[in-house]
Amino acid sequence: MNPHKLARLIVFLGSALFGGACILQGAAGPAPTAQVLVVTATDKTQPGGSNPEATWTPTAFVEMPGAETVEPAAAGTPATDAAVTMTAGQDLSCVNGPHWILYEWVASVPKGETVALTARSAPEWPDYYYVRKSDGTECWAFGGSSTISGDPAALPVKEAPPLPTVSLTIDNKNLMEAVDVFIRPQDSSDWGADRLGAGTIAPKSAFTLNLTAGFYDVQIKDSYGGILYEKENAAIGPEASSRYALLENQIKFYFKNQTLEPICRISYIPTSGGVSMDLHTPADGTINTGGTVYFTLLAGFYDFYFYKCSDGWVTLIIPNQYIGPLTDGYDV
Repeated sequence: MNPHKLARLIVFLGSALFGGACILQGAAGPAPTAQVLVVTATDKTQPGGSNPEATWTPTAFVEMPGAETVEPAAAGTPATDAAVTMTAGQDLSCVNGPHWILYEWVASVPKGETVALTARSAPEWPDYYYVRKSDGTECWAFGGSSTISGDPAALPVKEAPPLPTVSLTIDNKNLMEAVDVFIRPQDSSDWGADRLGAGTIAPKSAFTLNLTAGFYDVQIKDSYGGILYEKENAAIGPEASSRYALLENQIKFYFKNQTLEPICRISYIPTSGGVSMDLHTPADGTINTGGTVYFTLLAGFYDFYFYKCSDGWVTLIIPNQYIGPLTDGYDV
């Protein structure tokens, strides 16, 4: 083909394409920017010649206005995150922090209910997840006994909120005073100061103190140094049973008859006040000289009365006798 005719054809096609682009732009909004290939002819025989065997060589791309730039999709990027769910293996307490005793109760997750997991706990609170129930309630639940679908390791880590302040109640139902209350964090070796100071917890009364929820060692003693209550690594938090310490010590002890008279009856009266009660009656048998009998009483101080079998008269009185954690028994 004649080179001049070919050049005119290229100009005509370019105009047609450009004109078509204008029409499309008017009909369908801004048109993409076209790229036009510019070529030049190289005559293999002579400079400026018109050899029909001339070679047409691309030299440049020219970008036309209105082109649409398409960014390539990032390889390996999922469209959405895979859901992680948990089906409760037992009835769960859903609380406002990652421990069911140390944080306040929010809702329950009955056995068999499925909840969405939106975050996981930090390593110091293992197997806890931040969950969303079907009604939109969000709280923390333990996952150790449940079935998890999806990859929980892919969940973000959510930090635990501050621990609440709670009231620990010490309820002394014994018939003796509690005189020392020691409480220390579980990792501490120092008991610190007596939480009662110079005070005591009287028989049949209670004492309350405030603590930051956490794990503690607790030790409560009587006036003889006997341990009325002791727990290690106890979780103390808003959960009601965790913040209640009951002092109600049933003490087993013995009496050995060292008198020269057989004993058929033993009675007692609490030193702090009360009515006389029989501990042993003639129907229970005779306690001969050298004989031993065992009893159980609530920790306290008592007045004991021992009666002879021969005439029923008192043969011995032991006043204000300590019956507590340090008691084994008494020779009478």
